[in-house]
Parts: sequence; C-alpha cells; structure tokens
Amino acid sequence: MMQKNKNHSLSNGKYVIWFASVLIFIGISRHLPLDYPELFNFSPVIAIFLFSAAYIKGRFSWIVPTIGVILSDLLLSAFYGHKLVEPFMFVAWFSYALIFLLGKWMGTKGNIYKIGICGLISAFLFHIITCSFSWWINPAYVKTISGLAQAIFLGEPGFPPSYLFLKNTVLGTLFYSSLFAYLAKTLSLQTHANLPIRVHAN
Repeated sequence: MMQKNKNHSLSNGKYVIWFASVLIFIGISRHLPLDYPELFNFSPVIAIFLFSAAYIKGRFSWIVPTIGVILSDLLLSAFYGHKLVEPFMFVAWFSYALIFLLGKWMGTKGNIYKIGICGLISAFLFHIITCSFSWWINPAYVKTISGLAQAIFLGEPGFPPSYLFLKNTVLGTLFYSSLFAYLAKTLSLQTHANLPIRVHAN
C-alpha cells in the first residue's frame, strides 16, 4: 500500500512540475508581439492565471503565474524603458487576482462551455478594469459615461482603437484556455494510466 501511495505521489508531482513549466514557457511568449505588433494583447497571461488556479493545488497555483508574469515584465519593461512598478501594474495585478479566484471557482471539472465562458469573462474583466483605470487617470478622456465608453471601446484618439486590443485579448485567452484544457486533460489521463491497478480478492 505504501508503494502504491508513493507512485501516486510521484505521478502527481510530475504532473505539477510539467504543467508549471508549460505555464512559465508560454508566459515568456508574451514577447512575441514585439516582433509582430498585430498580436498585441494576444497573450496567455489571463489563461495562465485562470488555469493555474483551477488545476494546480497549493502555493504553486499562484507562484507559477506570478513568477512567469514578473520575469516577462522585467524583460518588457527593459525593452520599452518603462518602470516595472507603476499604478497601472497594480490595477493589472488586481485583475489577475480576480481571474485567479474565477479559476478556483471553475475548478478541474469544467466542460468546454464552462471553460469558454470563464475565458470570456476573464478577458472582458481585464479589459474593462484596465480601460476604466486609463479613463480615470488620463486627461484625454472626459470624466463622463460617454468618456468611459470611449476608453473601453475606442481608446485615445491617435492610437489604435481599444476594441482591437479587446479582440486580441479574447482570442488569445480562448486559444490558450483551450490549449491548457487539452494539456490538463492529457496529463490527467496519463497520470491515471501510470497508477498501479488495485486488485480486490474474492
């Protein structure tokens, strides 16, 4: 019995390490838009927080996405010459925290419809929160409902419209959510396949 439990623990350990590595690796892919600007906001970060909360247990569930985002932010900030710590980052992290809680609620039993809905909610949640903050601090926006709508859907004049970023956010989140769901299901099946079969005596 002890050997069986040990095998089960090893299988689960490999599952966590492998899935965590995938999350960190894809987190680095946030740098792809540096070469392809049309892919801005086509990012795995939202899906990473959503699925890390759902599929990774314990402290790894928040350590993995946090490390992945911080490392990629360090590189991005150096490239653009931006400060790593600024008010917008706190708003983004607040959005990630809400998405993380949504992932905890979603859990590992979500079907394709539940995953898709949670992915859409996460993408819209992040977009609305960050755009609302931009509306609040940016003097280019009138502090009215119409100004807020402009920030969410059109953006600041002279820059690409906000709805393009929303489109990429939605598409990126749905794509990576589907990918993570497939990987999680595949790894789960492999883990169960490697477990010893218990034989009951008559």
